[in-house]
Amino acid sequence: MSNQISDNKYKLSSVQNAMKILQLFKKNTKKDLGVAEISKQTGLPKSTAHRLISTLSKEGFLSQNPRTGQYRLGLSLLTLGGVVSVHKEIYRDAYPIVEALVKEVGETCHICLLEKNKVVYFYRMKRKNPEMLVTDIGRKNPVHCTSEGLILLAYQDESYIEKIIEEGLPQYTEHTITDPPLLKQTLEKIKEDGYAINKEHFYKNYVSIAVPIRDYSSNVVSSLAIVGPTKRITESKYSYYIQALKDAASEISEELGYYGE
Repeated sequence: MSNQISDNKYKLSSVQNAMKILQLFKKNTKKDLGVAEISKQTGLPKSTAHRLISTLSKEGFLSQNPRTGQYRLGLSLLTLGGVVSVHKEIYRDAYPIVEALVKEVGETCHICLLEKNKVVYFYRMKRKNPEMLVTDIGRKNPVHCTSEGLILLAYQDESYIEKIIEEGLPQYTEHTITDPPLLKQTLEKIKEDGYAINKEHFYKNYVSIAVPIRDYSSNVVSSLAIVGPTKRITESKYSYYIQALKDAASEISEELGYYGE
């Protein structure tokens, strides 16, 4: 019995010390911290701090920057809250990046998420004098005929892709992909290229371009996209938009704890 009590006290002490470490990052939300600094600020022995940090990192509560060796909060901690508030917190540092992107390319930009079999427009930054788009925040659109949906679909498991196909591929324009083999072929090409372009697949006279956003686990968790009229977003400019999107998505991914392969 005494051994059990001692073991429980040890576990409780470990939990309390782990909470001390996590509390540090609430006070330093914009600052990464190293083991030595964490040890100093919590008053924990360096070996104890290192052990707890390793455990917290393994569980996704902390994320390590491989370039500096320092730590920041991981997404596992954030996912303990409500979905809406969690996403707002997760992407908070991405908003200025999207704003800068809109100023650079002069087009409306979006951050999109997957929800069941739809792509959801989580965040939108409008261009000056924007068109009336069907991309309001919270709106759900099909994944198979929007670039912002296809780029997310391309990185999903085969079983998920099959489920989307089984539920049907409705046609919205003459350019909509409704053939399952063609959709799979398109997804493979998208994954290989690292971007998706949809010209009039969902809405006539409109084109969308999207790239993936990754989190600390290297998983694709959202997409960054621009949507605009074909008369302005012309094929000759595609490479420019793709590179601008990729650069911004790379910055956002780093804010989510992804530092490359």
